[in-house]
Amino acid sequence: MAKPYIVVHMTMSINGNITGPYHSTGDAEAISKAYDRTDQTFNSNALLLGRRTIEEAFTNFHEPELNDNPKKYDRTDFRADTNLDRYVVSIDPSGKAGWQKNSIQYSTRPEMHVIQVLTEQVSDAYLEYLRDLNISYIFGGEERLDLSLVAEKLNEQFDVETLTVSGGGSINWSFFKEELIDEVSIILAPVVDDHLNRPALFDNNDENNSRVPEAFHLKNAERVEGDGLWLQYTKK
Repeated sequence: MAKPYIVVHMTMSINGNITGPYHSTGDAEAISKAYDRTDQTFNSNALLLGRRTIEEAFTNFHEPELNDNPKKYDRTDFRADTNLDRYVVSIDPSGKAGWQKNSIQYSTRPEMHVIQVLTEQVSDAYLEYLRDLNISYIFGGEERLDLSLVAEKLNEQFDVETLTVSGGGSINWSFFKEELIDEVSIILAPVVDDHLNRPALFDNNDENNSRVPEAFHLKNAERVEGDGLWLQYTKK
């Protein structure tokens, strides 16, 4: 299988939270800069996020405006015309993200074209909505996503050589579960955040689908801005 080199790159508090008030505590701006700076070292041309992260960061929970009488569409992948060669990949199996344009500008990174990852259960109305916005989409399975297939399509159809996966925790776990992760990169913020019910770096919410522990090799440990640490692990 041809697939990108896949890196999980996240910021995390000392006690393991990936979201929460710790993002605005201490020298949060320096930690954020360290995260962006280290991200550039991967030379990734695609950033993959889950729908909840997409809604919080980019669509402001906007609901898609769907046609009541859409055209019928085959469940085949759609690559929109774009001059952009960097991508934000949205894991959105049933089609709920309310995009209002087909690209995003995130922090200091280059503008990125949107690719939606869907299952074949998505509605024709949502496919029409994406096409009207000139948003690319790929199908990752009939009812459930096959992330190996998704990775293969991103590599073959969009020339994604390195894919950065940045959560949430359940998305990270899904890639780990399917043995697709090549590297784990963590910016450790010097903050303890006891906020309840926050997601962890890898969050398995399915008690019937657990994995035995898997050891990683420490590739790099480096002090970064804001008294943070940059930890890089690769598979043994």
